[in-house]
Amino acid sequence: MAVMVKNLYKNGTFLYNMKLIAGKNGLSNFVQWVHIIEDDSVGSFLHGRELVFTAGILNNRKDWLLDFTKRLYESEVSAFVVNIGPHTKDIPEEVIEFCNQVNMPLFTIPWETRMVDMTRDFCRRIMNNEHIENSMATTIKNIIFKIGDSETQILQMERYGYHRDSRFCFVSIGIVSREDFNFEEKRSEISICAERIARNIRDLFVSFTYKECLVIVLSDYTDEEIEGFVKELLLSIKKVKTEYSISLGISANQEGIYNQEKNFEKAFSALEMAKKRKESFCYYDKLSIYKVLYSVSDKAVLRGFYNDTIYKLEIYDRENHSELTELLKTYLENNGSLQLVSEKLFIHRNTVTNQLKKIEKIVGYDPLNLEDKVMLYMGFYIRDIL
Repeated sequence: MAVMVKNLYKNGTFLYNMKLIAGKNGLSNFVQWVHIIEDDSVGSFLHGRELVFTAGILNNRKDWLLDFTKRLYESEVSAFVVNIGPHTKDIPEEVIEFCNQVNMPLFTIPWETRMVDMTRDFCRRIMNNEHIENSMATTIKNIIFKIGDSETQILQMERYGYHRDSRFCFVSIGIVSREDFNFEEKRSEISICAERIARNIRDLFVSFTYKECLVIVLSDYTDEEIEGFVKELLLSIKKVKTEYSISLGISANQEGIYNQEKNFEKAFSALEMAKKRKESFCYYDKLSIYKVLYSVSDKAVLRGFYNDTIYKLEIYDRENHSELTELLKTYLENNGSLQLVSEKLFIHRNTVTNQLKKIEKIVGYDPLNLEDKVMLYMGFYIRDIL
């Protein structure tokens, strides 16, 4: 939960005569809190993503402000403001160049502007924004899961700029890691990254956690904008993080807030498939036959179908140390071509034919028969989602 630097700057321009001196490419940075710092040892006061104010009371040597600026950047400060006056009369050119280089916005305010008034105002805006985002996350969840009066929830949603006829797309994000670390902390990092990308496309943004996953709600995005969001998020995480990766499941882009519960579930079905395929993302609308299978609410029906087909063959392979399941899958994936199976598995064509006959005896379905072939192929599809 944070506020973009550019939003604080927009209000600060006419209220406090706040001027942007450098780092304009960082105006989309997020600010989670505000500090006034005059101490040289800035690192001990900061957690990252802060907006820092300083009058430069200790500015008593030529390179002091540049060194101070570099320490702020090392502490992952989002932006900082210099109170121009008796301690810092101007901004050195090397400070401006550094801020432009690292995309850290640098602002100035006149000495007459009271920093305490600005920090109080900005902190209030940050807390108010956090309250709105938390309220919207709860409201969206209540609408999806039909908690409370739906019309009251929808009116609350519309009060904050969402519309009942908008398109809604849900992106479920799962974290994959080989290390033991704080998942809550990583989800927060991903949420901030996702929010930065999303707000550069559309102003509205909602995120919340569900079933150990982070859920992003994209409202009134075009299909192209959704694809752009997904690509940029994956690229951003891949660039800066090595200890974990993420998988994304993307629901349909469905119109109207009513009956979004099924669409919400589609995001998790797509995420499950992405993980099973070991892919970084999966769109529900591109799941082909899997969409039909995921819509079956009684999973016992699917398991029974699987047990009657492919499972029998898997048991036989385990007990006899054979690879008939792989041969059958290769045969089905190559449109029933005996020649292609022979080439890919490096076995004689007659051997393929004999193995298919053995498979028929085990499972009771003839791989050479079109209808039976469909049944067997369906068994493999079902195995993928169980």
